[in-house]
Amino acid sequence: MVLEVKKPRPMWEILFSTHHTDVGLLYVYLSLTAFIIGGALAIAIRTELFLPGDAINIIPDSNTFHRIFTVHGTNMLFLWLIPFASGIGNYLIPIMVRYKDMAWPKLNAVAFWMIPVGMALIWLGFADTTWNAYPPYSIIRAPGPAAEMWIFGLKILGISSILGAINFIVTILRMKHPDLPLMKTSLFVWSTLVTSLMIIVAIPTFAAALIMLYTDRLGVSGFFNPAMGGDPIAYQHLFWFTFHPEVYIFLIPAVGMMYELIPKFSRKPIFSYQSGVAAFVLLAIVGFASWAHHMYATGMSFTEKTVFMVGTLAAVPASAMHVFNWIATMWGGRIKFAAPMSFAVGGLVLFFYAGAGGIVNTAMPLDFLTHDSYWVVGHFHLFVMGLVTFAFIGFIYYMFPFITGRMYSERAAMVQFWLMFVGVSMIFLTQHVLGLYGQPRRVFDYVPVQPLIIMNQISTVGAWITAAGAAIFVWNLIKSTVSGKPAKMDDPFAIGEQYYDYTRREPHH
Repeated sequence: MVLEVKKPRPMWEILFSTHHTDVGLLYVYLSLTAFIIGGALAIAIRTELFLPGDAINIIPDSNTFHRIFTVHGTNMLFLWLIPFASGIGNYLIPIMVRYKDMAWPKLNAVAFWMIPVGMALIWLGFADTTWNAYPPYSIIRAPGPAAEMWIFGLKILGISSILGAINFIVTILRMKHPDLPLMKTSLFVWSTLVTSLMIIVAIPTFAAALIMLYTDRLGVSGFFNPAMGGDPIAYQHLFWFTFHPEVYIFLIPAVGMMYELIPKFSRKPIFSYQSGVAAFVLLAIVGFASWAHHMYATGMSFTEKTVFMVGTLAAVPASAMHVFNWIATMWGGRIKFAAPMSFAVGGLVLFFYAGAGGIVNTAMPLDFLTHDSYWVVGHFHLFVMGLVTFAFIGFIYYMFPFITGRMYSERAAMVQFWLMFVGVSMIFLTQHVLGLYGQPRRVFDYVPVQPLIIMNQISTVGAWITAAGAAIFVWNLIKSTVSGKPAKMDDPFAIGEQYYDYTRREPHH
């Protein structure tokens, strides 16, 4: 790496550094590791479902299936999506606001090192509660100490997120250069600021729910235990008050990265900076006004459901503002479809598919047809494996020459792009159809009838194709880091654009 290869340093110096670029790289390495092992669990799940019954038997029983399912979901959401966005934020925010480091560098390092601890608890426990841990199962039947390890693992990850969010907010609002107005900063800075504010508002509610869940498991309280007069639905309200905004916490950093990629590779300025800021703020507000649209089937009144349906639909114009902004920026531009831009455009296409499916989930009458079916799995994954993961991978390729001083293999990256675009489309568009045919989600087996069999096989083949793309991705990063061609650091993508001085580096602490 420019930072590490040109001036090699002992590993311990990087591991225990508090410099924002070192901490950012640690976040990125850890999240990429989580992406690979979490993806391997997804391949195991899809391979098991290739055929109904015991024909495959790669997973021995339903209990093991649910443990794998739980760790896959928890891992991908809390150890891939959030840490990766934090890593890129750590790397770029101080540079973009023209400050020497994060506001509190030591607190920043502490926030990172809490993540491996939380990760270890989740992986060693291997709970079977699913990633949402709904009671009463999670308080009455879920075996310990796996469930307790899952609870404490998430508590630690939540505290880490809050510490990181506070650091981002103070760095952006208090440490930015006095000659740099907030409305002149990059939209990526805005995305990080909005995401951080959402984390501070959303996470404490779930933290309280986890404490209540834990005391229920100990038997000293009965908040969610029907046998003790508790209400399991109350947990769902607390859970979704955090995790509907959390969907936007996953999404908004990826949108900010798209705002970095699309103008540069279109060789045009952003069509409307102000609308981008406004859409970020609108999404943050709407995220907290629509949590109960996940709970239409829990017996809410018609009036309550209507309010949350309207609140959820309000996200459509805010998302459309981003999409229109990107298309208008590309329109008439001299677009260079290098790997970062290809992944950005591919993510935009998949985002459109996901949004279209989301409107069905939002409308009450249609939601009852698809509730808890594979439709929901396909919809959610088109967001997180579509726009979010595609934007993240595109941004890794974009940052690669600035971090390593070398160029990745463009041919391998484009092969990966097409494999992943085709694979992800096969998996999750097919799962929408599976939902319409009535296959419930979170099941170890399914009825051996057509078209469920062929649909599951198409989805599984898509997963294998995506896995091949991910393998090329890892190979490309490792090989290019070691022996890639030296990059032309003033303009590595030959697009004639001005870049931030990503290689700028203040002295280590």
